[in-house]
Amino acid sequence: MTSDDAARTPTRVRDAVLAAFTLACFATASPSHAQVQPGEPTADVPLAQSAEPVAVEIAMGIEDGRIVCRPDRAPLPAGETLTLQIVNGTDAAGAFAAPTLIDEATVASAIDAAYDEAAGAWIVAPGTIGQILFETDQVGEHAFACAGPDTTDPARGAFVVED
Repeated sequence: MTSDDAARTPTRVRDAVLAAFTLACFATASPSHAQVQPGEPTADVPLAQSAEPVAVEIAMGIEDGRIVCRPDRAPLPAGETLTLQIVNGTDAAGAFAAPTLIDEATVASAIDAAYDEAAGAWIVAPGTIGQILFETDQVGEHAFACAGPDTTDPARGAFVVED
């Protein structure tokens, strides 16, 4: 392990713990906090018009009875407007959180994804694709997590934002 890796390890651990805690809160949150109606904008701001946002896709599914997110590691370009597509391939509402990279304040628009403040996560209805338009300006590794409404052990991954 290099000294650079050793210096980043506490940040990675903190980000993973924060993402897991955020999604653990989702498991106890009432489903009435964030209700998603397919095809309707869910952000309180108008839909942004972007030249050509880069699409990044995270697929939520169930494998061996556990929730998974694929890919578990996704590189992202810095300083770009991106459309994150969260594909919920499960039969229940899913939650997605990337607390150090994507929160309600950094999102330009959202379709089929509602931000649940109590859970600190984006909620995507079963069988739908939530889209979140945001900008990447924080270079580094950012933990994310996916969970279902009764998940106590969320799936974890990381976005790697590179210059």
